[in-house]
Amino acid sequence: MNLNTATVKSFFKGLIDLAIRLIARPDDFFRTMPRTGGLLDPLLFVVLAASLGVVLTAVGSFVRHGAGINDLGMLAGGLVIAPLIAAILSFFVAGIFFAIWSFMGSNESYETSYRCLAYMQIIVPVAILLSFVPYLGLLGIAWWLYLMVTATRVVHKLPVKPALLVFGIIAVLSGMVYYSSVASEIEARERLQEYTKELQKMPERNSMGER
Repeated sequence: MNLNTATVKSFFKGLIDLAIRLIARPDDFFRTMPRTGGLLDPLLFVVLAASLGVVLTAVGSFVRHGAGINDLGMLAGGLVIAPLIAAILSFFVAGIFFAIWSFMGSNESYETSYRCLAYMQIIVPVAILLSFVPYLGLLGIAWWLYLMVTATRVVHKLPVKPALLVFGIIAVLSGMVYYSSVASEIEARERLQEYTKELQKMPERNSMGER
């Protein structure tokens, strides 16, 4: 094994260990998270989380609907486009939440805010897994709220109540949008099933009429 391969494996192992620590002990993770050190590591974490999200979405689609050549092509395209979009958006989203934290009284830098949000992207693949069961994705939104409040308290040294108010409003609005989209999808699926059943009955009616 050459040095470069060992370095890459060590780097990815470090990212996996980081994700496990964030999931298992978020308080300890944010308390020991380096506030500086560049944006490369958290950016790579965003890219990896987005890539894993694309793969899990494809797996869920395959389980529900099967897969064809076109689906494999879309997966390959998604593995290129989704991480790129996630990487670009991560800087804008971090800027928005940096402004929110600063308005709330935080003295931390943009880099620190970016690191908090980037590492929280571990939520993305987990939320996709939860969304395989209707409405269970709401737990992902609740988890996001918990991590945001934890980061606000531990990293930015701000009170919990304002964080719950600000990020709670965002979580509630997101939950309402998610609930509405799932309900619409279920309703559309039920209508499609009813329509399919009606179509299946039509040949029977025609054959009875011919007799």
